[in-house]
Amino acid sequence: MNHFKFFIVIAACISILYGCSNATNGKVTGGGTIVSASGNGKANFGFNGDSCTGKVKGKFNFHDKYHNADKGGVKLNGTVTGTDHCIATGTGARYSGDCTQCANGYIVKLNYKSTNPKIPGTGEAIACVVDNGQGMKATSSDSIWVKATSGPYSGYFSKGNVQGNIKGHACDS
Repeated sequence: MNHFKFFIVIAACISILYGCSNATNGKVTGGGTIVSASGNGKANFGFNGDSCTGKVKGKFNFHDKYHNADKGGVKLNGTVTGTDHCIATGTGARYSGDCTQCANGYIVKLNYKSTNPKIPGTGEAIACVVDNGQGMKATSSDSIWVKATSGPYSGYFSKGNVQGNIKGHACDS
């Protein structure tokens, strides 16, 4: 009987991970502020990402002047290279391993250039953005996390509830 319980637990875990790893093409826009990774001040961001037609397009700007403030902070300007709408129910059209970190949100991948002259260079970053509804119909605050995976800001990570708005858009048929 213990083997049966173990099998059920393993199957449930696989189901949860599998359900959060499915994605469809998506379109998402947003902008606002979150608390700086330093814990003091705010980081500003604005973006649009669209893969509805199968061709990815969009821009992503992020500025956290309080992180490494003595060097001018994190300033990145990026071109979106991927926009996945993560589907937690497991009904997505394709697999996206990044969606395991961003269930029911949007994964936005980008190539960025540092716009801080004290920290030059290029790299890659990823963001998880979650639209929790609009106005009085919102279930909670929208949220975002941003992680630089390479380049001059490699290892930078910031997350928080958005003061502003994130809006997921339906892909037109």
